[in-house]
Amino acid sequence: MTLTLRRIAQVLSAVWCVPALAADPSAFPLRLEPALGETAAGQVEGRPVFGRGDRMSGRTEREITLEGDAELRRAGTVVRGERITYYQPDDEVVAVGNVRIVRQGNVFTGPELRLKIDASEGFFTAPAYTLPLYGGHGRADRVEFQGPDRMSLINATYSTCRPENPDWYLSAETLTLDQEQQEGTGRSASLYFKDRRILAAPLFGFSLGDERKSGLLAPTFSFTSRTGPELLFPYYWNIAPNRDFTFYPRLMARRGLQLGGQFRYLEPRAFGDLRFEYTPNDSLANTNRYFWSALHNFSGVAGWSGSINARGVSDDNYFVDYSRSILASSERILPRDFLAFRSDGDWTFLARATRYQSILDARLAPPYERVPQLSATHTRRDVAGFDFETLFDATQFRRPVVGATEGLRLLAYPRVSYPIVRPGWFVIPKMGLHLSNYRLDNPAVPEQTTLNRSVPVFSLDAGLVFERNARFFGREMTQTLEPRLFYVKAPYRDQSAFPVFDTGVADFNFAQLFSDNTFVGNDRIADLNQLTTAVVSRLIEPRTGAESLRFALGQRMYFSDQRVGIAGIESRTDRRSDLLLAASALLDPYTSIDAGLQYSVRDSSVPRFNLLWRYLPADGRVFNAGVRFLRDELGQVDTSWRWPIASRWMALGRVNYSWLSKRIDPATLTLVDAKPGIIEGVLGFEYNADCWTTRFVMQRFVTAVGRTTSAFFIQLELSGLARIGSDPFDILRRNIPGYRLPNDRPVLPSRFFGYE
Repeated sequence: MTLTLRRIAQVLSAVWCVPALAADPSAFPLRLEPALGETAAGQVEGRPVFGRGDRMSGRTEREITLEGDAELRRAGTVVRGERITYYQPDDEVVAVGNVRIVRQGNVFTGPELRLKIDASEGFFTAPAYTLPLYGGHGRADRVEFQGPDRMSLINATYSTCRPENPDWYLSAETLTLDQEQQEGTGRSASLYFKDRRILAAPLFGFSLGDERKSGLLAPTFSFTSRTGPELLFPYYWNIAPNRDFTFYPRLMARRGLQLGGQFRYLEPRAFGDLRFEYTPNDSLANTNRYFWSALHNFSGVAGWSGSINARGVSDDNYFVDYSRSILASSERILPRDFLAFRSDGDWTFLARATRYQSILDARLAPPYERVPQLSATHTRRDVAGFDFETLFDATQFRRPVVGATEGLRLLAYPRVSYPIVRPGWFVIPKMGLHLSNYRLDNPAVPEQTTLNRSVPVFSLDAGLVFERNARFFGREMTQTLEPRLFYVKAPYRDQSAFPVFDTGVADFNFAQLFSDNTFVGNDRIADLNQLTTAVVSRLIEPRTGAESLRFALGQRMYFSDQRVGIAGIESRTDRRSDLLLAASALLDPYTSIDAGLQYSVRDSSVPRFNLLWRYLPADGRVFNAGVRFLRDELGQVDTSWRWPIASRWMALGRVNYSWLSKRIDPATLTLVDAKPGIIEGVLGFEYNADCWTTRFVMQRFVTAVGRTTSAFFIQLELSGLARIGSDPFDILRRNIPGYRLPNDRPVLPSRFFGYE
C-alpha cells in the first residue's frame, strides 16, 4: 500500500501529538501557517517528526518502519534510505541501504546509520561526506556522533578537489570536530599532494571558524642573498580572546639562528603590538644583533589619549642585512615617540616627547629631538559669525651633534576669520598674529641668546561654483566650473639669526597653493604678498554623484621678492610661480588616469610631472604604468602587473627603474653622481588549479648605496586547508597596487543554508 506524503505526515503528526493532547486537553492542534516564520526556531526538544515512504508498518507509540523511497525529517535533520525505522521511546532512528543524512547543511551518505535525533548520538558506517560551506568532502570508515556539535571520524580523508581524482588530500587516523568550541583535532595525519606525502604530524589542531587556536603554524621557506636559505617555524599562542603571541625562530644558513616574537593585545582602553628579533652571534658579523619595536595606543586614561611608538636596532646595517623589502631597508631614522592629548570643551592639549636613533647616512644630519613639546589649541566657531583659533606651543629642541644650536621655542598664534558661505560662492577673510620667542644655547656663545618675532598674517579666500547640464561621449553629465582666488599678505621680518629646528620649504603643489606660509614648520614665517588663481572643472554622473573627470589649473603671482629663506636653499626671484596642472579621469569602471605637471614659465621647462595609468578589471587582472619626475631628485618609470600568460598561469611583477645620473644629496644639498638602474624589481608566476595554487616570486631591491638584496619565495596554497611555504602577499600587495589577496574565508550562508 502506497501512502502520499501528506497522508504519512498526518499519521506521524497524530502519533506525535496524541500523548500531548491527552495530557493537556486545552492544547491546540497543528495549524497551517500562511508564511514561513522562525518563532519556534529556538525550540530543541519536542519537535515533531515527519516521514514518508512507499510502505509503512509499526506499532503505536513503539516504532514505525518506512520502506522504499523512505524519508524521515525533523527540524535540522533529514534522513533518507531504503529502510528507516524510528523508535519513538528512545527517539532513535535506524536506517539501512543508500542512507543519506543532512545535518546543519553537511551531507553524509553510506550503508548504515543509527542516530538518536535530539541527542545527536550514534554512528554512521563507511560514510562519504560533503561540507558545502567549505567546499570540502571525504570518506571515513566510521563517523561517531557525540552530541549536537561534536563528531569524530575514524580513518578519514578530506579534500576540496574534485572527488574522482583529488590532487591533494588529508588523511587522519582520527579527526574530531567540535563546533561548540570551534576547533578540530586529530591524530596521525598525513598530507598528500600528487600522491606523495609532503607533511605528517602525530597530533594536530585547527580552527573551524574565525576563532584563533594555539599551535604550530605551517613552516615557511625563503631565500635571500644576504641570509641564504632560511626556514621559519612559527608557533602561535592564543593567550586570551584579546591577547596573543607568535614566536618565530628563523634558521638562516649564512647567519645562524634568529629568535623573534610578536605580542598583540586589545584592551578596553588600549591596544598595541610588541616585537623583537635577536640573533646571537651572527655568523658573518661575529656579533649579537637585535631589533625591537613597541607600539601602544591608549584612550580615556584620566581623559587623555595618545600613543607610544618606539623602535631600535643593534647596528646601522641591520635592515640592510635582514629586511625583505625596500621599504624596510630604507629605514634611516627610528623614532622613540610619546604622544598624549585630550580635549576639554573648546581646548585641546598635547604633550609630546620625541627622540631618534639615526643610522647610516642619517647620522650626518640627524633631526632635532623634541624633549619635550607642550601645546594647547583653543577653538571657537560661529561666535556672531566669527571663528577663533589660537595655538600655544612650547618645545625644547635638542640635537645629538657636536656644536649644534639647541634651545626653547615659545609660540603663540591667534587667528580670527569671518567665513561667508552661500550656495554657489564663498568668501573667507582671515587675520592672524604669529608670536615667537627663542631662548638658545650655542656652544660658540657663552651666554644664552634670546630672540623675539611677531608677524601679522592676513589672507582672503574666495571662490565660485558654476554648474550646467552637458552631454559628453553620449552620456548626460553635470559639468562644474570652480574658479578660486587666494590672497596672502605677511610683512618681512629679519629671521637670519633664528635657528631651523623643524622647518623646511613646503612642497609646491595644489594643496600648498592655498597655504598662508611657504614653509613647513614655525622657524620661518615667509614674507608674502601674493595672489593664487586657480580653476577646477569636473564632470559628474548626475545619478550616482561619481566624478568621471577632473581638471585643475593654478598659479601664483608674487608682488614682492622673497627675503626670508633658509641657508643653502635658493630664494625665489620670479614674479610668477610655475604653472600647476592636474587631471584625473575614470575612463570606464576599470580604467583610470591620473596626471600632474609643473611647468616653468621662466625657462619653458618641466621641473616635475607624473602620470599613472591603472587598469583593474573585476576578474583579478592588474596593470599599472607610471612615470614620476622631479628635477635633480627623482626620475622613475614604474610598471606592475598581474596578467594571464597561459591557461591557469598568471604573471606577476613590477619594475621600478631610475634614469637619473645626478641627484641632490639631502644631507649636503649638493649634486652627486647617481647610477641609473632598477631600484626594485619583482617577478613571479602564479598557477591556479582546481583546488590548489602555487606561487613563485623573485625580488631584488636596493638596500643602500652600491648594495642590493635578492630574495626568492615559493608557496603552495591548498584551497580551504592551508598555505605552505613563504608568504609573498605583503610583497605583492605593496609592489602591485590593486593586487587582491585570495579570500580564504567562506561566505556566510543565509539562515536557510542547507535546507532540504
